[in-house]
Amino acid sequence: MSRRRPDYVIHAGKVIDGTGREPLNNAAVLIREGVIRYVGAGGGLPAHDDAIVIDASKLTVMPGLIDGDSGFSGALGTVQALQAYLRYGVTTIATFNGISPGKPPAAGLRDAVEKGILRGCSRLLVGHVVNATNGHNRGRTADGPWEIRRAVRETAEAGADFIKTAATGGFVDTADGEGVHTLSYTAEELNALVDEAHAWGLKVNIHAHSQPGLDRAIEAGADRIMHGCFMDDAAVAKMAERGTWYIPTLRITSRLNMAAFRAGVLDKKEASHDVHRAGVRSAIAKGVPIALGSHGPGPGAIWKLGESTAVELAELVECGLTPLAAIAVGTLHTARAYAIDHRVGSLEAGKQADIVCLAGDPSERIELLRDPGNIAVVFQKGRVEHASFGFREYAE
Repeated sequence: MSRRRPDYVIHAGKVIDGTGREPLNNAAVLIREGVIRYVGAGGGLPAHDDAIVIDASKLTVMPGLIDGDSGFSGALGTVQALQAYLRYGVTTIATFNGISPGKPPAAGLRDAVEKGILRGCSRLLVGHVVNATNGHNRGRTADGPWEIRRAVRETAEAGADFIKTAATGGFVDTADGEGVHTLSYTAEELNALVDEAHAWGLKVNIHAHSQPGLDRAIEAGADRIMHGCFMDDAAVAKMAERGTWYIPTLRITSRLNMAAFRAGVLDKKEASHDVHRAGVRSAIAKGVPIALGSHGPGPGAIWKLGESTAVELAELVECGLTPLAAIAVGTLHTARAYAIDHRVGSLEAGKQADIVCLAGDPSERIELLRDPGNIAVVFQKGRVEHASFGFREYAE
């Protein structure tokens, strides 16, 4: 018989609820049995005689961040990465390497974290890749509509939370000559993939950098377009009309990322830097729904494990979002994009208590999230999974 987890009351100096509403000062959060039962003014707090009280009166309390794009395989090193991301306040990560060739599946790791067997790690959403022969994103290779439908069915049976594929190539040159304008699946193949995934209740991420791959992906019914580093006005207009989610992964073309690449790839990334950001600004202006994904963790020579999500938030602010709006993108909006907003993404009664308490106010200085030293307490489903400096006594 499992031990009942403790209840908590958090007395917060400021609450950012993730919805985009203005922060609430001198507020309180009540957690019972892993679920948020109250968020509001301290004076309205329900009875909580048995709850553990946390004095966060000098801290900001906000939802755990959600990173909608990473490349973890489920191998042992992924555990270290998930621990690092949690310490940055990232409580959920979507990975697209669920069944990469020769690597262990991430589904088992996802389930271990979800059941509480593996503690102190960000939770996982696991995507499986279905890709064309010689295409971008290696995974379950399939060509032609009927073979693609079979591949989608197999990955659904294997426990995928979503399907990922590619409509174009990527930045890193390979022996087969792939590039950002190289086409992958045909329109007929993409249509079959999306139709079959939707038939099984799975949403689809499509990697697409340029035209005509962007149009093919949008018109096929992609739920989420990834990257769009050479996004044009036509693609933005179609995404706005259809309500297609855009996960721009600005980190990959950021100035910080440039030093990791050799001349050929560097030239392409340099060429995309301004275009990428212009596309994101246009998408924001035209009402395309934006979600967060950092495509992390990034090359180890440049990036610290866990920091890519915070860098992505700062990049979105550089593209015109206010810090408060960027936090909403990195919490509730990304939860909506992955259809998990009924349980996480905002501090609202009835949702799972994925909560971060941190020093400073990221709605004024988004860069505070880049320093894990500012993260005091991290809850997942109402359990303290990380606590630092004066709050270590609350670690379970």
